Amino acid sequence: MVIQEFAGDGARYYARYRRGYRADLLEALRPGPRVLDLGCGTGQLTLSLAARATTVVGMDPSPDMLAEARATETPNAVWVVGADTDVPALAPLLGGSLDLVTIAQALHWMDAPRLFTALTTLLRPGGRVAVISNGVPVWTADTAWGEAIREVAAKWFGTRDFPTCGTSDEERARYGRQLREAGFTGVHERRLDHTDRLTLDELAGSFHSAAPLERLTDFPRYDRELREALLAAQPDGVFTEEVSVRVLEGTRELPG
Repeated sequence: MVIQEFAGDGARYYARYRRGYRADLLEALRPGPRVLDLGCGTGQLTLSLAARATTVVGMDPSPDMLAEARATETPNAVWVVGADTDVPALAPLLGGSLDLVTIAQALHWMDAPRLFTALTTLLRPGGRVAVISNGVPVWTADTAWGEAIREVAAKWFGTRDFPTCGTSDEERARYGRQLREAGFTGVHERRLDHTDRLTLDELAGSFHSAAPLERLTDFPRYDRELREALLAAQPDGVFTEEVSVRVLEGTRELPG
């Protein structure tokens, strides 16, 4: 499936329905005073980090996503339009000062080896990179309702090819290897799994946030068919999800 560019309605669905970040994850990140949240989207993680850091920079290539993020006024959060290829341009402003760089469910859009090398110039010695997988995409769920999403998507978008968005074991292993190759030390991964329960609105909205809605000519009918299929798969309208949260972390080596 071709994931949509995150703009317009997609950005609004993303802001409202994408899963947030739990307190145990934030505690595990130990953000420190200065943080960059790269590929921040509508700021779910950025805003949570801002409550624990002095300054957080949220960076994303989509102006519409950042507009949603800015709707929550947070004095110590700074929003920057930019992609991973723009990270080297931050060096004159942030070089050697960052305590933490987070990349949450976004690295699959980026050139990871080049990015990790660039981040070594932004982090202070002992600063860290955290690559976060906050559960698998709902369209990959191995459940009856996950299959219902795939069936509706195949009808409306013409494909059953569903990306894992950096959450698979293969992708996570590759990211770990690339961190080591870029010179990061102490590379390791932690799991903070939990069970979640979604309403029909939350599940449909989560899928809408990534589906190529711009290709639709009849959104109301598509939305109705998706909801009918989900309720046929789960008549009580309570959708249980086993959420696999993984934090892959590497440290910029201390001198000497």
